[in-house]
Amino acid sequence: MYKSIICICVLLFISSCNKHSNVTQLKPSKTINFIYQEKPFELKWKIEKNSITSFPSDVRKKIKNVCKNHNRFVLIKIKTFQNDTALGTFDCRI
Repeated sequence: MYKSIICICVLLFISSCNKHSNVTQLKPSKTINFIYQEKPFELKWKIEKNSITSFPSDVRKKIKNVCKNHNRFVLIKIKTFQNDTALGTFDCRI
């Protein structure tokens, strides 16, 4: 009996955590420095070397600037377009 009550409580807790996550979009600009705000951010880059996950050095610098207080970053979602560009959603991790 107690096991079923605990399972139901855990499932309710997990489902309520997903409702409060918000995604904001930061548009890259040459003059604006991003500040990480505990939310995923988006960057757009041109596909090089026929690989969508090899980031150009300028994109890598922008990501490191946004995640400067964190150890690494994670590519969460990626979209590609016909004009050989990719739009990636990133998150900073400790």
